[in-house]
Amino acid sequence: MPSNKMLGTVLIGAAAFLMRNKKTREKTMTQIKSLTTPETIDKVKSQFQSMTKSKSSNPSIR
Repeated sequence: MPSNKMLGTVLIGAAAFLMRNKKTREKTMTQIKSLTTPETIDKVKSQFQSMTKSKSSNPSIR
């Protein structure tokens, strides 16, 4: 669990930085938009759905 706490802390810090710094926020959003294609979005959605289905069919997995 310590790695989850560390990851959460890093994400909160990154989010705070992006909210505060407009130039960095715009640059990051532009880069994310250029990387995401409809195919990539569909792929991520399908992977997420398959993960949630496998967890709901096997409740012993945590």
